[in-house]
Amino acid sequence: MTADEAAQLRKLEHLRALQAAYAIPVSDVAKQAPAEALHSLRDATHRAPEGYRGYLDEAVDCYEHGAYRGAILMVWAATMEHIYTTIEAHPNGFKTIEAANKARFGTANTYRRIRHKNDLLHLTDKNFLLLCEDVGVFNKNARKLLEEKLDTRNRCGHPTGYVVGREETVVLIESLINNIISGAMMSWH
Repeated sequence: MTADEAAQLRKLEHLRALQAAYAIPVSDVAKQAPAEALHSLRDATHRAPEGYRGYLDEAVDCYEHGAYRGAILMVWAATMEHIYTTIEAHPNGFKTIEAANKARFGTANTYRRIRHKNDLLHLTDKNFLLLCEDVGVFNKNARKLLEEKLDTRNRCGHPTGYVVGREETVVLIESLINNIISGAMMSWH
């Protein structure tokens, strides 16, 4: 037995002694069922608008079957659809985004005019997030959070060899639902 293994056993014995002495229930979250770990996601899917409820349902299905990359991709799609829908519902949303698009990217060879929802698909996600911050759909903190999650989404959506774990998946999903999809960090409602 290695020194690390012996230290782990001692920690477990101390935990068992503490639990026995104070009758504190301790559960091993590593053995918690995926459905329990994401119960809040199932609840969120029932409250989500029809336009992206399917993405969230599929994310839960992926998660429950251990397809963590798929879960991350589906929640990212739901998040983007939520932001697109927010812009679409805002008075002059597309005109406002287009003004920022022209100001920021108007001289670029890849510039494409934004007039309706499908035009947003021509922007990279990173550029789209910048435009959303520019016009106040959300603030800098929300953009940074979204860019951080986008980096993980990109590692999962491309053949990078990256292996995402269950806990990282839960954190990403809960973060996007609690902060973006819920509207908590959105300025346009």
